[in-house]
Amino acid sequence: MSEALFTKSAFKIATHCPMQAYYYRNSKGKNPEYENQSATDEFLKSMAEGGFQVGELAKIYGEVPPENDLEGCYGYDEPLRRTRELFEQANVNIAEAAFRFGDCFVRADVIKKKGNFIDLIEVKAKSWDPRIDFVSVPQRGKNKGKQTVNSNGRDYLYDVAFQKWVVENALKNDYPDKTFTVRAYLMMADKSKVNSIPRLNSLFRIKKSVGRDGEKRAYAEVAPEALEILKQPHEHVLTPFYVDDECKLIIEGKTAEQADVMGMPFVPFIEKHSKLFVNNEKQYCLLGSKCFKCPFTLSEAGKAKGLKSGYEECWRNVAGFKDEDFDKPSIKELWGASLGSKKDIWVQEKKYFLSDITEGDLPELAKTRPVSGWDHCERKWVQIKNTLSGAKDPVILKDELRAEMATWKFPLHMIDFETTNSALPYFEGQRPYEQVAFQFSHHVIYEDGRIEHKGQFLETRPGYFPNFDFVRELEKQLGREGSVFRYATHENSILNAIRAQLMTSKENDKDKLIEFIESITYEKGDDKAGIPSRVGERNMIDLCEVVKRFYWHPIMKGSNSIKQVLPAVLNSGTFLQEKYGKPIYGSEIKSCNYTAEEPFALITKDETGNVKNPYKILPQLQEIENKLIDEIAGQGIMDRNELAQYVQNTSDAEMDSDGDTQVNNGGLPLVLFRSFQALDPKIDWEKELTTANLTPDALKYKAIREGLLKYCELDTMAMVLVWEYFNDAVNG
Repeated sequence: MSEALFTKSAFKIATHCPMQAYYYRNSKGKNPEYENQSATDEFLKSMAEGGFQVGELAKIYGEVPPENDLEGCYGYDEPLRRTRELFEQANVNIAEAAFRFGDCFVRADVIKKKGNFIDLIEVKAKSWDPRIDFVSVPQRGKNKGKQTVNSNGRDYLYDVAFQKWVVENALKNDYPDKTFTVRAYLMMADKSKVNSIPRLNSLFRIKKSVGRDGEKRAYAEVAPEALEILKQPHEHVLTPFYVDDECKLIIEGKTAEQADVMGMPFVPFIEKHSKLFVNNEKQYCLLGSKCFKCPFTLSEAGKAKGLKSGYEECWRNVAGFKDEDFDKPSIKELWGASLGSKKDIWVQEKKYFLSDITEGDLPELAKTRPVSGWDHCERKWVQIKNTLSGAKDPVILKDELRAEMATWKFPLHMIDFETTNSALPYFEGQRPYEQVAFQFSHHVIYEDGRIEHKGQFLETRPGYFPNFDFVRELEKQLGREGSVFRYATHENSILNAIRAQLMTSKENDKDKLIEFIESITYEKGDDKAGIPSRVGERNMIDLCEVVKRFYWHPIMKGSNSIKQVLPAVLNSGTFLQEKYGKPIYGSEIKSCNYTAEEPFALITKDETGNVKNPYKILPQLQEIENKLIDEIAGQGIMDRNELAQYVQNTSDAEMDSDGDTQVNNGGLPLVLFRSFQALDPKIDWEKELTTANLTPDALKYKAIREGLLKYCELDTMAMVLVWEYFNDAVNG
């Protein structure tokens, strides 16, 4: 096995779980032993791509010349050699400089060397409020009166402290006749700053290239105009926070949380776990609820490749699990609301399975009761008892649910939003990670039972700030009558965020829009500040809360996500299956994206007779592109094959959709919005496609818009299906 040194990534993983560091090492390379789910998680990939953008801006702010960017140096030896060469200069700025001390190896994001002073800058695509301290002194609890690293910044601070320790010791070894002073900084998106550059995000365009191993990798390409724009005076939303004093405390083992986080002081932890990592040794540790989120689990695809599950290995060796134990209903599956640290306590008490939980374990959880339906404690007992009894049918509180539904006022409006945010704002006047609402879907259920996809909104034109038009269109479509439904808290949070934006805006109709938002939202007050809660007279009804209070199905286990509830209701009974097994969507049921000529059957079954997840049968983006090419070819100007060949042969497109993807992943819309914003704002992307304006970007723009519209439409139709199922269950 090739040499593997203890890197920043390995250190971070080890602080959370030493065994995961072992699995991480052995899930990499050409012949991995374990499967790593986080390596294929699309949402995590999209977040990492945002990190590439921040990294490129940090190099510009750090005044790193292109020839001093060592990102393209691979392995250990080459970047170490190049770093030493550059360090011969009295003053030099370097990106991805390499340092090794013993078994530890780090690549510093930005190094600024001025004589014997070294500024070590670690760059994170995270936001930070400068009013918050990284280290504080709690006034109560086990660490009362002691300096403690706050949990929300701990990973970042430990990361840069690890680098500072490695760099300082490496310099002592490499330059014994010199004395260097290393000062640590965390460069992050500053929540107190307001962006003053239009389309800042789009100055750093996400591209993909094929690496040495043949795999596609993302990187951020700096737009040609970026350097000139960034030379002009502007607000720096990316700020280097000085954290050297905090890092010294951590390295000296003087912060109180280290025993709980690492089991020992900082430096001894590094010395111990770097040796374990480099020697590829296992050291099993205590199990806990954090193990339930272990990424080293095994998929069917991984099993077919002969990979192993690190998760199962730990439970076999520490808890003595046998094969059959992994099939038993586990506390991992139990709905987690209000549990707090309970699962950790149960694991310590070796209560691993739902059958181990007794009545004495849960009663104190019921602090406040809903007006009707189950409280959190009762809902958990429904899951435990019915799971252990092997129930196959759902549990519904029919009478209570019927009474609840009777309070809803027709027409019923189902809405769902697609939103995004970014460390580098898309628009001038925005703070880092400020919300952008670019899409919604809206279904209506009338009192006579009619259902229609009433409307939608999707703003994807580059450079257009959508939030206020988003609210204007939503107000227009919802009108003033009927109950409005959301699923979970997202829509409420987004509307309140836009309300705050409107308050400081110069929109002529802002008072009217704020009044509308307040009428359908809820905002929790602040008792200490004397601020009361605000509840709109038409406050949106949370369909997710309705599910929690009145409905449970074995398929759902401990999840109440619409992605789990939808398969549950579709597989329960025949009403929905009979109705939607026919292609009536787009014909009998009005749709904005399906037509009577090409209706859609929402329900299809697999070879075992189970209903397929409707999200999995949405059209592939490549299918949509092919259909668009067919439509253009129908104009008779160019042969269909010629058109397809032209698109394939044209130079690299800004919008890389990978062709065969489906818009069925909750994290994908935000990635696609970023692609839209990178396009040339001078082009009319909304124009109808013809042979005259057909380009790969124009084709992908239309195809991805269609994919997004159908995806978001299904989100609100899923809410309709849940309502229809409930209505049939209590009134049928």
